[in-house]
Amino acid sequence: MNLTAEFTKENGQIRALNGMNFGPNISNQKARNMNEDYTMLRIPYARLHDVPLSNPGMRLVDIQHIFGNFHADENDPRNYYFKATDDYIRNVRSCGTDIVYRLGTSIEHSLDNYFAYPPEDMDKWVRICINIVRHYNEGWANGFSWKIKYWEVWNEPNAKPQMWSGSDEQYMLLYAKFARALKEHDPSLKVGGPSLSCPVQPSHWASPRKYTRDFLAYCKKENLPLDFFSWHCYPVNLSYIIEEPYRIKKELVEAGFPDTELHLNEWHFTKSWANTPEMKDGMHGINGIDSACAVANILSAWQDSPLTMGNYYTAGSSGGWGIYDRYRQKYKTFYSHLAFAKMLEYPSRVTAESAKEEISILAGRNEKNQGAILVSCFESTEKSLTIE
Repeated sequence: MNLTAEFTKENGQIRALNGMNFGPNISNQKARNMNEDYTMLRIPYARLHDVPLSNPGMRLVDIQHIFGNFHADENDPRNYYFKATDDYIRNVRSCGTDIVYRLGTSIEHSLDNYFAYPPEDMDKWVRICINIVRHYNEGWANGFSWKIKYWEVWNEPNAKPQMWSGSDEQYMLLYAKFARALKEHDPSLKVGGPSLSCPVQPSHWASPRKYTRDFLAYCKKENLPLDFFSWHCYPVNLSYIIEEPYRIKKELVEAGFPDTELHLNEWHFTKSWANTPEMKDGMHGINGIDSACAVANILSAWQDSPLTMGNYYTAGSSGGWGIYDRYRQKYKTFYSHLAFAKMLEYPSRVTAESAKEEISILAGRNEKNQGAILVSCFESTEKSLTIE
């Protein structure tokens, strides 16, 4: 099979769509420091969801960890615990990565719902969140001026009851209250959601397509700000995830949100949701060679898509979905992310073509006119490739 790369034909810039969920762990960091590896991956944005799950015993990010007693005075800085989250975000930023701050709680695959339910006082919850914004952007409560731009309201409200035990209408009301409050507080900041779970999840979870349309219709009716629309995709089909940004863009345009950013802020290729050792650790599993090839293929194919931001799940080792095992040994997926990161050192994209979707090619050059090519073959039957 023949592939072509034409270095005399410019084709825009190679876009850094290689965001992640998680920064480097800070629990046990002195024993196993992940900062060097993380920096090598040139991650533009880290989304802070499920962070406590990969840092056992630490009070990080989630609202209940920062403001532990919901009945306390939300205007008193002494009622907030920021220290661990301060250190976590500072560490992420030291790796050259910016932040998407998810306001809410981590997923609960647990005996009961402990925090994945609507706040008993939504207005107070919003005021607490605005104080978190103030802490990280305006120095409130011995805080910082870190200019965190992206603020996401909750995670997967259609994933019931693991992430949300209330009604769809309750989530949309919570979104409305925070979105309005954030824009009143600082119009330059970006607010978004609803961070919907993906179509291949359990059937009792609400349909993301219907939820998308209902949510967008609600935002339009209430004239709500929606700077970015976020959703998730864990496909068993390569074409599905490559085409997913185009489907969501169509929904946004038809709903009257043509300028809203698209954030596919959880994704990970898997050939099956079967909970077997082979699908976790085998060569065809979620971290095996198939998944690794899919990563490079997807990031290359998305270059022409309307996607604004992608965030792989995850840059850690949580539940086997990361780029490391529990001992911080690198999975094959780490190396495909590393290969894409190296392409960002050659940011001027040039025209490159492949006749087959399962074989991707991405090419670029740098200011010294040096070139680089990334080729990925996902389950291809081709035995040899020729690059012209």
